[in-house]
Amino acid sequence: MTIIYRFRPMKYLIGDDGDNDYRELEKQELALSSPRYFNDPLEGYQDVFWEGDEVLWENLLRHYLLNLHQAAITCVLSDDEETLEEYAIEPKLTRGDLSTDERRQQFDSICQLFFEEKGFESVPSSLASLPEPLKRNNLKQILSVIHRSALESVLERMRGSGAIPEGWPEVTISGDSETVEDLLDAISAAMAGENEELLESVASLVRPLESHMYLQQAVQTGVEQIELQHKKCHFLHHSFPDRYIREITNSLIHTNWHTLCFAKECASPPMWATYADEHRGAALMFRADCQTDESWGKMDVSEGAGSEDSEPTSGEITAPLHAVDYESPPPEVDFFRFLGRLPLPKLESAWHSTPDGRTSQMMDEIVDDLDAWRENLWNHFHSMSTRKLRKWEHEQEIRMVLPDLLESEGSHRKVTYDMSQLEGIVFGLRTSLEDRFEVMKIISENNQDGDSSPVEFYEMVYDGKDFRKVKLNVA
Repeated sequence: MTIIYRFRPMKYLIGDDGDNDYRELEKQELALSSPRYFNDPLEGYQDVFWEGDEVLWENLLRHYLLNLHQAAITCVLSDDEETLEEYAIEPKLTRGDLSTDERRQQFDSICQLFFEEKGFESVPSSLASLPEPLKRNNLKQILSVIHRSALESVLERMRGSGAIPEGWPEVTISGDSETVEDLLDAISAAMAGENEELLESVASLVRPLESHMYLQQAVQTGVEQIELQHKKCHFLHHSFPDRYIREITNSLIHTNWHTLCFAKECASPPMWATYADEHRGAALMFRADCQTDESWGKMDVSEGAGSEDSEPTSGEITAPLHAVDYESPPPEVDFFRFLGRLPLPKLESAWHSTPDGRTSQMMDEIVDDLDAWRENLWNHFHSMSTRKLRKWEHEQEIRMVLPDLLESEGSHRKVTYDMSQLEGIVFGLRTSLEDRFEVMKIISENNQDGDSSPVEFYEMVYDGKDFRKVKLNVA
């Protein structure tokens, strides 16, 4: 048995006045977090690369057009920022998911205009011919050059059907296929000269500069504030390529997941400052089983049982605990090979075959050994979900990772624990007398059944040299 620490602000442990949404200590709840809401925007970052044949590249561009069309429709119809943020890009969307024949026909017409009339039909072949895999920022740069022609194709077809209102911004400067081919030649030469890392670094600056130029132009034209219409315009005309790549890498490779964070120690002042309301909160001390061959340790929790609004979903879970790896680089992931979120039939029809009947050999490689493919996918998931940058190593984090196999994406997934697992509670340097009293009262009430071991109380002190916890219980 070993001890792990869970830092929390008091507003989550005991709730604010009249706030019944939290009260985690009373309910014996532990709230898990979704990567979308982590304080580290690079949490779960993967070094994704793209390497595939002409079929896969053509379908990536078709998928880009499909989501750009969806984004344009959302921008026309939505009147709130939340809809724009949550639904403008749908990574799992395929042509077969479109609800009407009219939508499918309009999408086919967009693809025909983009590939045939605007001359981008050779780009997939050029992408497939690159001597090295394409990294994230270089793909973003390529899509940024393609984007104006892609958006022009989408808006032209939507205007033809009367789906665009008057006054909607037009694409002022259209791209062309020759510019894209020139860029691909430059990238190919850089790869051959082993200068790809420099090219990737330069490409990472494109989106911030474009966003700044847009804002600078808005300031110069006398805009008083950034309103929803400005955000729609910026999204469609400038930030879509970056957002598209972020969404497909976050949503198409691995299932959604949530994590429950603990720490090995409680004597880190930055941890108290960051996660326990600047020392006004507390750290819960939990007993965890010791290390196994597969993990750092394990802990028993119950999923769904503590929610007042829902029935238990999966009952008791013996969940592994993993020590976060701060030393290893982000895991490398082959995007086309590990589209793990799509069912195989949809993967084959939407990504591994084209409307004219051409197919990719990669599908055969996957199907020939599905067990090995799934094992590699889960190995990538484990590496991704238990790895952070070295800058965070002061946290000495131990985490529980629960894949969201039921696709219940959200920020408020919860599990409960038994009081017998709670070893003690550590108060911070600034924890108020009232909050300590409330915590002690809740613990006393939760332990009235007499089945649980007494919970010990501690306080953090600074003795002029060390920051440490001292026991408060008096025999």
